[in-house]
Amino acid sequence: MSTNTKPFAFQKNIKILIGVFVLLLAWPFLRSLSTNNDLNIFFGAAERLTRLENPYTTPYNAQGWALYYYYSPLFASLLSPFPWLPKFIVSEEIPFGLFVLKLLWNALNLYFVYQLVQFANRVFAPSRDKKGFIFWLCFALLTYRWVFLNLLYGQMTILIVWGVVKAFEGTISGSIKKNLGLAFGVTLKILPVYMVGQLFLMRKWKAFTAAVLLSMAMVILPYAYLPATYHTEILVSWLNNINPFSKNHIVELGEGGFIDMGALITKYLTGLNIEGEARVDWFSMGATGVFITTQLFRLLVLASCWYWLERFRKLAQPGWELLSMSVFLACIPLAFPHQRDYSLFMVWPLLLFVLNDVIYAPAIRRTFTFYGLMIGATLMGSIVFFEALPFDIRRDISGYRIQGIGGLIFLIFAQGYLWNKSKGINQEKLT
Repeated sequence: MSTNTKPFAFQKNIKILIGVFVLLLAWPFLRSLSTNNDLNIFFGAAERLTRLENPYTTPYNAQGWALYYYYSPLFASLLSPFPWLPKFIVSEEIPFGLFVLKLLWNALNLYFVYQLVQFANRVFAPSRDKKGFIFWLCFALLTYRWVFLNLLYGQMTILIVWGVVKAFEGTISGSIKKNLGLAFGVTLKILPVYMVGQLFLMRKWKAFTAAVLLSMAMVILPYAYLPATYHTEILVSWLNNINPFSKNHIVELGEGGFIDMGALITKYLTGLNIEGEARVDWFSMGATGVFITTQLFRLLVLASCWYWLERFRKLAQPGWELLSMSVFLACIPLAFPHQRDYSLFMVWPLLLFVLNDVIYAPAIRRTFTFYGLMIGATLMGSIVFFEALPFDIRRDISGYRIQGIGGLIFLIFAQGYLWNKSKGINQEKLT
C-alpha cells in the first residue's frame, strides 16, 4: 500500500510545485512588458542601426541612467525588424515594436528555463520520493530569483547558461547544432569565451574549432546585409567598448550595483566616489593597483579552473566534464567586468551539484565547507529573495555590493567542496 501512495504523493506535490513556480514567473514576465529594462536599450540600438547610425557612441536613457549598448552589431541587426512595427504606445511609453520584442524575448527565456529544468532532471535524476521532492523544492528556490531578475531586466544570462549547457552536456562534439548557442553567446556578450577556452584546455579540438569558427562567422555575418564601411565602423566601436583593458572596465565608477571582482576592489580599496552608492574610504589604491590586482585575480581563477579540470579528468569520475563546466561558468560573474547580480545565475549549475550532494550525500552537511557555501549562497541572493526586503536594505545590499562578496565567499569555499569531491568524500548520484 505504501509503495502505491509514495509515487502518487510525489506526483501531486510536484504538480503543486510546478503550478506555484509558473504562477510566480508571471510576475516578472508581465512587469517587464511595461517597465524600462535593457531591452529598451537593445531596441534603441536597433533603431539607430536601421538609420545607419553608430549604436555605440551615445548612451541611452534608462530610468535616469545614461547606459551604453555593449552587445554585438549582429544582435542589433537581428532586432532591426521591431522598430519598423507600428509606433503607437502600448503602456508606459513602450511602443508596440518594443512591446512585441519584450513579449517574444520573455517567451523565449521561458523556453530556455524549461530546457534547463530538463537538463537538471537528466543529469541528477532525482528519485521519485520525499528526497526527490526536496531536491525539486530546493531547485525551485535556487532558480526562481535568477529567472525573476533576468526576465524583469531583459537580460541574456539565461540564454548564455542554456548555450553553455547545450554545448557541454552529453558527448562534446564539433557539430553546429551543439555549439551554436555557445557561439552566439560569445558574439552576444563575450562572456562564454571562457567556456570556449575550457574546450581548448579539455583538448576537445573539434568542438573548440566549431565554436571559434561559428563565433567568427557571426561577427562578420552583418557584412552580408549592411554597408561594409558602416559595419566596419560599428564593429570597431563595439570592440573598443568591450576592451577588457579599458579604464572603464578596470576602475568601475560610472554606474552602481556591479558585483565583479574589479567592482569590489574599486568599492573597497580605492576610496573613489561611485555614482549612486555610499563611499567607502578604507584604502586608496590607484588605477594601476586595481588593474594589477584584478588581472592577478583573473589569472588565479583561470589557474584554479584548469587545476580542477585536470584533477577531475585524471580521476575520471562520472559527470566530471559537466562538473568542470560548472566551475568555469561559476567564475565568470566575478572574473569579467561590469557584472550585475543577475549574472550570478551562472553559478547555478555548480549550486545544483552542491544541492545534489547535500540531499543524497548528507555527510557534506557536517563539514565546515558546507556552512561557508551556505553563507556565500545567502549573501549572493541564491537563498534569500532580496527583492522582498525593504527598499533601504536593498539599497545597502546593492550599494555595498554584498552579492559580489557572497559570490566570492561561495567560490572560496567551493574549492574545499571540490577537493572533498575529488577525494570521494561527497559521492553524488549521477547516471
